[in-house]
Amino acid sequence: MKMAGIHAAIVAGGQGTRASDLTGGRIPKALLPVAGVPIIIRQMSALQREGVSHVSVLAGHLGEQLQQLLLPEAEILGLSLRVIVEATPLGTAGCLSALNSTPDDWLIVYGDMLFDIALDPLFEFHRRRQAALTIVAHPNDHPRTSDLIVEENGAVIDLLPVGQMRQHDYRNLVPTGLYLASSSFFDRIIPGKTADMVRDVLPAMIASGSKLAVYNTPEYLRDVGTPARHALAERDLLSGRPEAMSARHSRPAIFFDCDGVLNDEPGTKGAVAERDIKLIPGAGRAVRRAREAGLLTVAITNRPQVAKGFVTFEGLSHILGRLEALLAEDGGGVLDRIYFCPHHPEAGFPGEVAALKIRCECRKPGSLLLRQAFADLPIEQGRSALIGDSLRDIGAARGAGIWAYGVRTGYGCRDQGRYGETTIIPTPDLMFDSVTEAVDFQVEYKSRVATIVPTIQGLVDTNVKPLLIALCGRSRSGKTSMAHALARVLTEQGLTCLQVGLDNWIVPAVDRRPELSAEARNRIELLPELIQQFRARKCVQAPGYNAASRGLGRPLAYDSAGQVVILFDGVFAGHASIRKMLDLVIFVTAPDDLIWKRFCSFYRWKGFSGDAIDALWRERTIDEWTAVDQQRDTADLIAGWGPRDS
Repeated sequence: MKMAGIHAAIVAGGQGTRASDLTGGRIPKALLPVAGVPIIIRQMSALQREGVSHVSVLAGHLGEQLQQLLLPEAEILGLSLRVIVEATPLGTAGCLSALNSTPDDWLIVYGDMLFDIALDPLFEFHRRRQAALTIVAHPNDHPRTSDLIVEENGAVIDLLPVGQMRQHDYRNLVPTGLYLASSSFFDRIIPGKTADMVRDVLPAMIASGSKLAVYNTPEYLRDVGTPARHALAERDLLSGRPEAMSARHSRPAIFFDCDGVLNDEPGTKGAVAERDIKLIPGAGRAVRRAREAGLLTVAITNRPQVAKGFVTFEGLSHILGRLEALLAEDGGGVLDRIYFCPHHPEAGFPGEVAALKIRCECRKPGSLLLRQAFADLPIEQGRSALIGDSLRDIGAARGAGIWAYGVRTGYGCRDQGRYGETTIIPTPDLMFDSVTEAVDFQVEYKSRVATIVPTIQGLVDTNVKPLLIALCGRSRSGKTSMAHALARVLTEQGLTCLQVGLDNWIVPAVDRRPELSAEARNRIELLPELIQQFRARKCVQAPGYNAASRGLGRPLAYDSAGQVVILFDGVFAGHASIRKMLDLVIFVTAPDDLIWKRFCSFYRWKGFSGDAIDALWRERTIDEWTAVDQQRDTADLIAGWGPRDS
C-alpha cells in the first residue's frame, strides 16, 4: 500500500571532490550519470515509485544547473519539486534547516546514493519505534574503515565514526545515507550553522538520550561517489541487481553455521574472545559469492558461552564483529544478518547466568532462529539452504523445511553423540569438503543440470508415471550431487520427486569377505525386485548405510506413492540386470584426477590413513571401475558434474 503525501529531501550540495574524475568539476555530483541517467533522476524515479509526492533538492555547488534540468523530469514523474540552492555550504545536516519542516516525517537522501528500497516497511518501523530519527543501515564489505552503529534491539546506542581509535571489532552495521526524520529531529538543526550528520548531529542526539532507531535492510544501497563504486553501480544496474534485491521480492537465503563452517572450531569452550576467531580458508570469498549471486546471507549460531558465563553479550558482539571484519577482508564477504541463541539447558557452570539456563526453541537443533529470519527478511523458503558442520545444524534445517548441507570441516557432521536424546538423527542432503564447495552448489545447481532437465520434462509429458531415472558411474564422480540438483530443480517446477540412494543397501564393511566383488558389495541381486516395487509405487525399506563408519546406518523408508519422478543414484544404478526397467539412464563422469581428489577427501573424513587410502584406491580401480564403466555403453546420456563439487 502506497502512502500519500510523503516528503523527501535530496541532499545534493557537496563539492563532489571524490567524484571529480567523473564530473570534471563541470556538473554537480547529483547530475553524475549512472548507466546513462543522472543519479538524482534515478533517485527521483525510485522515490516516486514508492509513493513520494514532494521532493526538495538541497543544492549547492553548481546548483543552478539542477533547476532547469529537474523540473521537466519532475513533471513527467508527477512529483512536486523545489530546488533550494544554499548560498554558503552548511554540511550534510546544516543544510536541512532550509526545509522549514512540517509535522510530517521527512525522508532524507544523500545525493550520491543509488538505491532501490521498499519504503512502506521503513515507515512502519519508524512509527512503531516512535523515533526522532531512523537511520537506514546495512553491513558493508569494509567495516573497519566505515562509520559503525552500535545498536540494541533496533535502538542506537553509540556511533563510531571512521578514524576513531577502536579497541575492539564491532558489529558490521553502517549508515547508508538515508534517514527518516520526525519533526522533532529538526529542532536539532540550527539555521545558518554548519553541521555534519555523522560528526555533529548524531553524537549530540545520542548523548542527550534522543530516540534514534536503526533500520537494517539487505536491500540495494550503494554510494557512487568514487570512480570504483560508480563502476560497480553501473555493473549492478545492467544486471538488474538493485530491483532484484528490493524487499518487494522474496529471494533464497543461504544460512551459515559459524564455528566449524566459517571459522575454525575454537575448542571445548567455544569462542570466548575475539582472538579465538580464525577463518576457514576461502570463507569470506564464499560468502561474497553467495551474496553476489543474489542470495541473502544469514548466520545462525548457538552461543551457550553467554549462559555459561564465559562471555558477556558485549563480548559476544565483539566476537561476532571480528568474524564479520575478517569475512569482509577475506574477499569481501558480508553477512546480511547474524542470529544467535545465548541459552544453555544445563546448570552447574561457575559464573553462569541463571536467566539464560533454559530449554529453548532457538538453540539448534531448534528452528526458532531460522523462523525469525523468515519473519524478518524477504526469504523464499523453498529455495533456501543451510550449511553446517554439526548434526544440530542439519536438524535445525529439517525443522525449518529447508535444504541441509554438511561440510567436512569442524565436526564434519559426525557428532551423533552431541545431538541429544533422540532416536532420529538427521542426515545432510549432501556433504561437501568446505563452505566454498557448498556455496558453489547452492549458486550453480540449476545451471549444472540445465541441459538434462528438458530431456526429463519431455519424458514426464509422454511416459507412464512414475518416471524411473538412474544416475550411475564411478565412485566420487558426482552422481549424488547431480541427482540432488535434479531433484531440487524438478521439485521447484512442481513435479513430485523422490531421490533414492542405492548406497543404503551396501554391505557393511564388517560383513564383507575378501573375495566379495563390487557388484556383490552393492547387492546387485536386490535391484530388480527394488525397481519393481518402486514402479508399483510401494513404500520400500532400506537397511541404511553410514558412510562415515562404513557400517549400518538407520533404516530408511522410501515412499514412492504419488511421485512423478524417482531418481536412483549409485555406482550400479544403471546395471544390465535392470537397464530395461528404467526410463532414463545417465552415466556421470569426472576426470580421474578429480575423482582421486574427491576420493582422498572422502576417506580422510572417514578416518583412513594415507596408506589405507592408496590401498583402497588400487582395489577400487581394479575390481570396480571395469564393471561400472560397462553401464556407459547402454546409458541414454553421458554427463559430467562440475569440478568444484564433491
